Amino acid sequence: YNKFMSDSDFLKVYKNIFPLVKRHIDMLTLRHWDKKIEVSKNILNKSGKKFYSQSDEDGILMEILNRLNIKKGNFLEIGVCGLNSNNGTENNTIILLMMGWNGVWIDNVDLDVKLNENGKLKFIKKFLNRENCLETLDTVIEKSKINKNDFNVISVDIDGMDFYITEAILKSGFKPDCFIVEYNGKFPPPIIYNMPYKENYVWKGGDEVGSSIQFWVNFFQKFNYQLVCCNITGTNAFFVNSKHMKVFNDIPKNINHIFYPPDYNWFTQTGHKASTETIEYFINKKFDE
Repeated sequence: YNKFMSDSDFLKVYKNIFPLVKRHIDMLTLRHWDKKIEVSKNILNKSGKKFYSQSDEDGILMEILNRLNIKKGNFLEIGVCGLNSNNGTENNTIILLMMGWNGVWIDNVDLDVKLNENGKLKFIKKFLNRENCLETLDTVIEKSKINKNDFNVISVDIDGMDFYITEAILKSGFKPDCFIVEYNGKFPPPIIYNMPYKENYVWKGGDEVGSSIQFWVNFFQKFNYQLVCCNITGTNAFFVNSKHMKVFNDIPKNINHIFYPPDYNWFTQTGHKASTETIEYFINKKFDE
């Protein structure tokens, strides 16, 4: 471009064209998702929608909670900054805040979202590992004033040691109705893979990360949880406490009809760009009891 225009002229053109390119990508992604949903064997995928989650997790979670008849509850999310956002405006539980839920976020970042002591959301800045996890979970209870048995939804997505943190959560007595975990879609069923523990591991983009869906299924069965859905991009898996399975009789029994391989066609955004002001509004909003 520099042969034909100056840097300043190029920037002007870029600022005009780039939003149109982003919108075109979003439209293509939606069409791609629609085609996949049409042939999906899992009815829960048909509810998938993106509002503040990375992909279609918002809609799946809302449908699960609708089936469980849970209108308002408590959540814990570990790893709250998404691929497209490091300020707390893209994750699995923002939508729950907007429904009047209370909860706790944990991540080793500085949030742009402003919190106050009386808001519905508590934040713990911490790089979690196996050594400090139990201590941090005690802090969760102390800071939130929510008992272990009163967390309805727990989500873990830290691009690495997810299993070891999830194991500590369940072994320490948390029993959420729904547990969301990231899985490594590179390994289809029946392959069992779980990355070896590394205390200060930081993902660098390779396929050595996380756990396969078959590993997660086998693990969660030990705690009476069953797989009900994988999101359409092959990233997140939704497990429900077995006591609720009577309302999921229409979910496939075959893991291969639930599993999605990696298909990381991420949205740039849907609707207006997510703002910290919106998140803060719902954190401080007084919902009717």
